Amino acid sequence: MIVRVAIENKDRMVGAMVKALAVEVAGFQAVKGTTKEFLSANGHYDFEFPSKVSAAAFCDAIAAYIPENRARVTIGAVLLT
Repeated sequence: MIVRVAIENKDRMVGAMVKALAVEVAGFQAVKGTTKEFLSANGHYDFEFPSKVSAAAFCDAIAAYIPENRARVTIGAVLLT
């Protein structure tokens, strides 16, 4: 399952925190291809999770640790936070 996280102002520190949460939930395979250059160019990261359960756990972690105004999470076209 793909989860897109838009990072406000392409903030690399927030991006690093989001990536750390993805690793905590699903391991390093979830952050494959997420580089600071990609964030600078696109303003978001796309993470691939092995299941809906791990994607939901990631979204919950983002909601718990990253302020809403700093990172916006979407799964498909549904805005979650």
